[in-house]
Amino acid sequence: MGKKNKDENSPVTRKGKRDTASTFLGTRFDTLDDGTVKRHICQLIAVSIAAKILIFLATVMVFNSFMDYFDIGVYLTSVTPILTGQLPYIHYSFEYPVLTFIPIILAFLPAMLTRNIAIFVLSFQFLMAVCDILIVLSVYLIGLKIYNEKAAFFAGLIYATAFSTAYFVLTKSDAFPSAILMLGLLFTVYGMNTRGYAGAAAGFFAKMYPAAALPFIVLFNAKKTSLKEEVLSAGKIFIAFFLVLLLPLAIINPATIRTYLFATGGTVGVYVNTATYTIYAYLSQVLSLGISADIVSGAMYVMMGFLLLLLVYIAYTDREIREKTLLKFVLCAIFCLVFFTKFHSPQYIVWYTPLLALLVADDLMKVGLFYLSQVLAYIEFPLMFGFWYQNLAYSNPQGTMGWYLTLVFFTVEYIVLIALMYYAIRPREGFVVRLKGLLPAGDGKNG
Repeated sequence: MGKKNKDENSPVTRKGKRDTASTFLGTRFDTLDDGTVKRHICQLIAVSIAAKILIFLATVMVFNSFMDYFDIGVYLTSVTPILTGQLPYIHYSFEYPVLTFIPIILAFLPAMLTRNIAIFVLSFQFLMAVCDILIVLSVYLIGLKIYNEKAAFFAGLIYATAFSTAYFVLTKSDAFPSAILMLGLLFTVYGMNTRGYAGAAAGFFAKMYPAAALPFIVLFNAKKTSLKEEVLSAGKIFIAFFLVLLLPLAIINPATIRTYLFATGGTVGVYVNTATYTIYAYLSQVLSLGISADIVSGAMYVMMGFLLLLLVYIAYTDREIREKTLLKFVLCAIFCLVFFTKFHSPQYIVWYTPLLALLVADDLMKVGLFYLSQVLAYIEFPLMFGFWYQNLAYSNPQGTMGWYLTLVFFTVEYIVLIALMYYAIRPREGFVVRLKGLLPAGDGKNG
């Protein structure tokens, strides 16, 4: 095998002796034949399916815990009124964006034909498993652009065996918007700008957070064209989705707009499994400083806004943003949305796990941290939920050993996540200098 380009973030171009080179979306991989790609794809699909089966069996039979079908029940409840002529958002409210109805309706059709609710659950799980396979393959194919074929396969394998993520794939709808986002990033790194924008824009109308990738995709593409041209291109696509998917509903029922506000759960208190509550618990309940949860939450949202703007600024000043750097920016942006909000559902791990799998694949220590975070996330939910904490309170009274153990657990979980994020995006010196001094990039070779 030939050598990789010296720049770790540069697309990999390899020369070899094989007669048949593999080509994907116009990119030729000289040392990678179609047979190897097909074998890798089949293996990754098999591992992905096996991981879902194993996590189901382990949860129910080994740990005597539960599969959380609450959300799937909400999806079923949201689609049944259609049979009586009622329309979501118009005749009744639905808390998810409109594209979420695509997998819900697809899962409902066989359940309606068989008149069996259990079929809806199985159909929905099947569709989410298919979405997760698309994510696995996206990870692998993006990996081919930033690593060699072995590391790309390893990245796909890491994601396919992310067992905590697999649990939520089977119980929530988050694999659907994550698949849309990863397909958008896949098209972007392979130079298909319009499809990349469509992925990020469509993701917003499935669960909003994929839109966090849009500014960085624009800035990535603008390095080859111009910022004005890419802003216009992305804006046209986003507006087209808006006109088709949101504006008609908003005209009929303006309350539909509430579905697309970021502060989902804004009317509830601070969830105890958030970094916000963990910090509040130390400040107010351990140190007795009298600082309210609302003050801590407000500060966290200010920090979120500041860091998101800082990420956009750094991406803007990077003159030669590369594929791997793009992934780092998107990962940081999505992680900010998860880490700093006061409302936290454990399935948010599905949002950023594919990007982490790509960025840890080149180092065994990072891989170890990755799986440790998966262990802690799985312990958090479903194993601890109900016994150690509910959404808005620890199960044990304040000051008891159980209360402190719960606080220590969430502290360790967030420390591990921060460490994992640091090592996953650990920049070179040039990036650090720019971050400290907020100075434009130099020759673009660092980052």
